[in-house]
Amino acid sequence: MRLRSRQRRAALGLVVVALTACTSSAQPGPRQPSPTAACGPVRRPPVQVFGHLVGDAEPPVPYSSTPPTSGWHASGVPSIAPRPPGRPLSEPEQVSVLEAGGVVVTHRGLAAAGRRALHRLAERRYPGRVAVTAYDELAPGRVVMAGWGALQRCDGVDLGAVAAFADAHADEHPSAH
Repeated sequence: MRLRSRQRRAALGLVVVALTACTSSAQPGPRQPSPTAACGPVRRPPVQVFGHLVGDAEPPVPYSSTPPTSGWHASGVPSIAPRPPGRPLSEPEQVSVLEAGGVVVTHRGLAAAGRRALHRLAERRYPGRVAVTAYDELAPGRVVMAGWGALQRCDGVDLGAVAAFADAHADEHPSAH
């Protein structure tokens, strides 16, 4: 009888240990990016849910943020591959990338080394998930990361902040909210 009781307690102890290991090793959702020396906090502009634009038509209402994080978008998702220098993504194309679960990294007036570093990070670590594009609406030297309903602004290139934002917001799209 005593042996059977010890076996039950031992078995119960193993179950408790296994359950504790399973629950403590479970990964929570992606950690939200924190502000850095170069980057502010992640902001959540109002989400605009609208439709597809035909051709290169302009949205009938302004976007709720600059760059946009939701709203009217181009029909057909553009390639998330790096853009040729003379052909940045339009705002509706940016929103199309976001709607498909991508992240858009916009910049203005960066030195060639900074632009190359952003493109290299997007191509190597986030192929098909992060688009990098010039965006004239930013102040010179600014880099802004946009995901569906999320925005983080940086004064210059901070590759760690870009990676943290992409880790947290790539693969988000309207149906996830």
